[in-house]
Amino acid sequence: MADQALLSVRDFAVQADGRELLTGLDLTLAPGEIVALRGPSGSGKTTLLRSLAWLQNPSGGTARMRDLTAEEIGWTDWRRQVCLVPQLPAVFPGTVSANLSRPFAFRATTAAFCAERARNLLDDLLLTDVDLDANCSRLSVGQQQRIGVVRALLLEPTVMLLDEPTSALDPIAAAAMEDVLRADVDRRSAAALVVSHDPTRSDRWCDRSVDLTPLLAGAAR
Repeated sequence: MADQALLSVRDFAVQADGRELLTGLDLTLAPGEIVALRGPSGSGKTTLLRSLAWLQNPSGGTARMRDLTAEEIGWTDWRRQVCLVPQLPAVFPGTVSANLSRPFAFRATTAAFCAERARNLLDDLLLTDVDLDANCSRLSVGQQQRIGVVRALLLEPTVMLLDEPTSALDPIAAAAMEDVLRADVDRRSAAALVVSHDPTRSDRWCDRSVDLTPLLAGAAR
């Protein structure tokens, strides 16, 4: 039910460069639920995630966290609870530890950075050979992608928005990523919305999927 949802959107619409991409999206994420988001390239999946994280404004509709809007919760607290992990890794020159601990310095959470927890997550994601003192900018794209996911998991957001989190990973590393994300959402009764182009993989670990194709601007009604 909507009033039990961690995140709910109604009649949501997004645009880019002044062009409408999606209209009329209704979606709820319940505690413990992972939902795969599907649609053709250019259909606005990434733009939708950015709008749900309130990094850009939607062009219409409402989004609520436990029945409160972002305005009611406050933009800072909304962004603490709704965490976007982009497909292209967002890392900066410096150590793995510095990259993982940086959000804590900006009060993205009231908790303290835990190096032991970070190490355990890196190991779970098959990064046992990556030291916390390693230079993050020298890692492969697949390794950096997993660093970004670990950073989000350390913050323990209510909702994770994951844009193709396994796109740079081989099947074994991808399976490890899916298992870690599934276990985290289950443990915390959190929720996740995952952009995926691979229904075979997403069906393995997501609870259900939402196809955006009927919501594309200009689609036949």
